[in-house]
Amino acid sequence: MKAVEFASWRQQVGLTQEKIAEKLGVTRTTIQNWESGSTPIPVAVETSCDLWGHRLKQEDPNVGPVTLVYSDGPMFINPYGPRRRLAMMHQEPYPTNAAALARVQVLWGREDFHNPLIIEESGKPLWNVVELERVVRGDDAGAPTISNMLKALAEQITVTSTMSVRSGPKMLSPAEARDRQERIEDLAGELEKLAAATPQGDVTYPQVEEVFSRLRRLGKHPMDSLVSSIAQAFVSKS
Repeated sequence: MKAVEFASWRQQVGLTQEKIAEKLGVTRTTIQNWESGSTPIPVAVETSCDLWGHRLKQEDPNVGPVTLVYSDGPMFINPYGPRRRLAMMHQEPYPTNAAALARVQVLWGREDFHNPLIIEESGKPLWNVVELERVVRGDDAGAPTISNMLKALAEQITVTSTMSVRSGPKMLSPAEARDRQERIEDLAGELEKLAAATPQGDVTYPQVEEVFSRLRRLGKHPMDSLVSSIAQAFVSKS
């Protein structure tokens, strides 16, 4: 891998020099030397870049369009068992990674849902059946499921709870500012509760949108891209 290729890859996946150095267990100076061409880039680093690039795509809710591919029956036929019809392959297009994962969670466990995988527009696999099983079980904390996205949004809102858009020319008093912060953090807590209840199927988008609306009335606007991904995921579930 050439220096310019490494630098371009790092920028495409949105990693800072500090972050990539942390992942590789090296110093930022080492990264700077690689990108400047002062020192050669080890072959093992190129392999790591390929793996991380794929994982970062998996964790991005907005990657798309994608296609969910699955069969409506087992692909293996026992030649010594009873005759049955051949399984048919199905393809379902989705605008985003998050939307496709939401659909997988709905279909998982059904008798007509086997061997699923999600592929990118290029035809490359984004998720295989083993990875999807981990997602459905809730073992993949980085997958952009509705539950994980709500958790991430709640955390982001809590961390930035002191920041909000002021309505009107009047400055808030310290007491008013503290009250607004507490109300914002309470709503972040409601999102966390919804996230915990989502895997059981007890949460609807209107419930989530109600919390978003109350946040906006307080001058707190959740990240638009994440809100959009959550909305699309709920559409796929219906």
